[in-house]
Amino acid sequence: MLIPVLFALYMDVLIRRLRNAGFACQLLNEFYGCILYADDILLSVHSLNAVQHMLRLAEQFAVEFDVKHNSNKPVVMRIGSRYNTICEPLLLAGDKLKFVTSVKYLGICIKAFIYFKCKADHVKLKFYRVFNCIFSRSKAANSELVTVDLMKSYCLPCHG
Repeated sequence: MLIPVLFALYMDVLIRRLRNAGFACQLLNEFYGCILYADDILLSVHSLNAVQHMLRLAEQFAVEFDVKHNSNKPVVMRIGSRYNTICEPLLLAGDKLKFVTSVKYLGICIKAFIYFKCKADHVKLKFYRVFNCIFSRSKAANSELVTVDLMKSYCLPCHG
């Protein structure tokens, strides 16, 4: 499994460049400007000017490391007092990025609003759906312990 390791090495270079540029969001001196999971990247910045600078860094990185951006996937969402203000389009590799009012990232729905707002209702519904299925089928085992173990295995994202 060399591919995930190589991808992590590539992305580490990009993350360092974004952090060192100083445009991204920070909280208690911790860098939160680039959240990465697999090939999904979430950039968080305080202004449209800052995001355009970070997009330019991503473009330079892509050219230097021969990485292709998926032109269908990148979107922009604003959060803050001007979340619904129309503005000039942002560009990534010559393509205009679409402004959206919500985005789903790692199963959580984030909404454009005055303040950071996210919803996980669909995650709760999925939990109840799977739990009810397990519970109805485990009645035959007549054991609460079996039901609890099945619930831990199939319904919860992490268990220890």
